[in-house]
Amino acid sequence: MKRIQLLATIAGVSLAVLGSATPSRGVTPDDAAILARFDDFVTADLACAQLAAERGHAKEVRDFAKTLVSEHGMAHQLARDVAALINTTLKTSSDSPRAAEHAKILKALRERPDIAFDVLFVRHEVEYHKDLVAFINKEWIPAAKSADLSSLLTQAGPAFENHLAMATELQKTRIP
Repeated sequence: MKRIQLLATIAGVSLAVLGSATPSRGVTPDDAAILARFDDFVTADLACAQLAAERGHAKEVRDFAKTLVSEHGMAHQLARDVAALINTTLKTSSDSPRAAEHAKILKALRERPDIAFDVLFVRHEVEYHKDLVAFINKEWIPAAKSADLSSLLTQAGPAFENHLAMATELQKTRIP
């Protein structure tokens, strides 16, 4: 029991160090910026999910990760399709805060064995999806000018809310 509590504490500290990206107030992004940020979120989590699909300790964690790989992969392709429709090119910035956070979480995940991996991954997914859903609902949908981008975000929002619910449920039932 003490080992589980220690693992939970380690994972919590790791998440605190990695921080979270909450929606910013102020400058309203244009459609190209919204789409690029959406794609950055999806692409970053796709890499985490691929790692978890391979290295997850619990079957439920690996299955959840496989769902994320599939659905985030579709969202990534839809972002590319919308970029073509609105005549913009998606540019991934290697110096964005999301890229730095992504590198830290991947490093932290690679360093965790067994259940500690699962704890960190699931906690990361809860926080990640909270942030993504907040960006979609509070910032990106209201700011989107293109009907195609608005449609993508409106359709993606409930899917990511479902991912949040799945991660939260895993956290309650499988992760200490």
